[in-house]
Amino acid sequence: MKTIKELLQNRNIYTVKTGTSVLDAVNFMAEHNIGLVPVLDEEGKLVGVFSERDLVKRVIAKGLDINTTKIDDVMTRELILADINESHQECLKKMKDKGTRHLLIIEDGKLVGILAMRDLLEFDLTVQKETIEVLHNYIYAK
Repeated sequence: MKTIKELLQNRNIYTVKTGTSVLDAVNFMAEHNIGLVPVLDEEGKLVGVFSERDLVKRVIAKGLDINTTKIDDVMTRELILADINESHQECLKKMKDKGTRHLLIIEDGKLVGILAMRDLLEFDLTVQKETIEVLHNYIYAK
């Protein structure tokens, strides 16, 4: 069974710095086809995330100017984190309990990746397919 570390292998982490305008953050997200971007301070410390939901609820719905508004003022600061050594079941439970679609993965206090609900559900499907194949081979082995 794959670990969270294996699920994150060969993935880029796209981040933006504090002080970035909403417009620049949105363009960055569109360029990389991502729905959430971690926000790092000047020392590289994770201080928040900016998501499509933040854009809609905290910028557009409030009529803020995307050119002048900084993500620092509209990002989500209450982060949902998981350690790289947690199981995928623990990660899924955490996401369900917190009502989030993304989970920031840390190792030794540093951001090492982001998992989406889709990633964990695809992982579950793979495990189920493998289990079915093993059972099928066991039942029909000659």
